[in-house]
Amino acid sequence: LQTQLQILAEADGGMGKKDRKIDTSDGWLSGNMGNILCLALAGGIAYCRYNHIAIPFLDDIIAKAQSALGVSGGGGGPVHDAKTTLADAEAGKAMALEDLLLQLNKFCGRKGSCSEEYWNAVPTVAEAVKRGPGTWNRKKLPKASARDIDDILTRMAEKPQGRRPANWAALRVMAKELLDVTPKSMKESLATGKVLKSAKPPDGPTDPEPETEEVVVDDLP
Repeated sequence: LQTQLQILAEADGGMGKKDRKIDTSDGWLSGNMGNILCLALAGGIAYCRYNHIAIPFLDDIIAKAQSALGVSGGGGGPVHDAKTTLADAEAGKAMALEDLLLQLNKFCGRKGSCSEEYWNAVPTVAEAVKRGPGTWNRKKLPKASARDIDDILTRMAEKPQGRRPANWAALRVMAKELLDVTPKSMKESLATGKVLKSAKPPDGPTDPEPETEEVVVDDLP
């Protein structure tokens, strides 16, 4: 009987060792599967970036981060700001609406009071936007961005410089490109569609009024 118990104990010990080996093997396999999944994910992202395929969620996170930092990225390419995107447009490169918003905020402000240098560049900027993809991720613009561009373009159309034929035509091109990438729910609310509806600019001066210095007269004794 003692001999039989000893044999059973040895058998149980052997099975325990075997089980422990299996557990170790399972852990090794799990680690390798994790590495394989990470490599597959990285390869998939690289493939989408190379072929300019939008990546849900990831592109949204990147776009929000770039907007917060005041920069714009071209589909995973170099990061640009208002000055470099304007230089690219003048060099004949394409622009997206995200780049246009950077430039409008930098050179014009909320009131559409653009610098004279930017007014001179507006036709070139419009052509660059027309050649571009609309948005770098090929999706609709966020509503807040679409509203900001619409507001600034509307203010620009009301300025004397906006009545210049070349600038008026350029603003209409930008308005059309904006309409194409604006979410459907807010297309009808865009002011640019109404203000820039006519192909002919409204009558009025095309140059701003010269600023007059305020003369302060001291009170006579």
